Amino acid sequence: MIGHTTATPSEVMDEVLARHFDAEARNDMAAILDTLTPDVEHDVVGWPTGPNVGYDALQPFYVQLFADFETTDVKPLRRYYGDSFCVDEVEYHAIATGHPFGLEGRNRPVSFRLLHICEFRDGRMSRENVWLDSATLFAQLAD
Repeated sequence: MIGHTTATPSEVMDEVLARHFDAEARNDMAAILDTLTPDVEHDVVGWPTGPNVGYDALQPFYVQLFADFETTDVKPLRRYYGDSFCVDEVEYHAIATGHPFGLEGRNRPVSFRLLHICEFRDGRMSRENVWLDSATLFAQLAD
């Protein structure tokens, strides 16, 4: 077909992640869910509730995230690809507006690294595993 191009798997993953991170920065739950499969497994390592599976289980995590942080920037550092997964390292910048991980945010700026390990199916994320540099975050919020 003339003029028709097919996106590579890495291009699809990049597009989904861009939409996902943009939706998170805008606190747009509907747009976030649109980047995920209905049976998504979402696991932020160290999060008190453990992994969440499915839209209903995931939404309380985002309600808490939106209360705790106002995202100001997400700077990509590295991204590695497999056939249906990617490993994404970013530097996350935010204002700690709530009580992230039980610490007083007091509207202080924070920045720390995040590592996302994401699996994809049918043009959406089917699994997101997040590792964060909690020591750096805790040091910035220590009194």
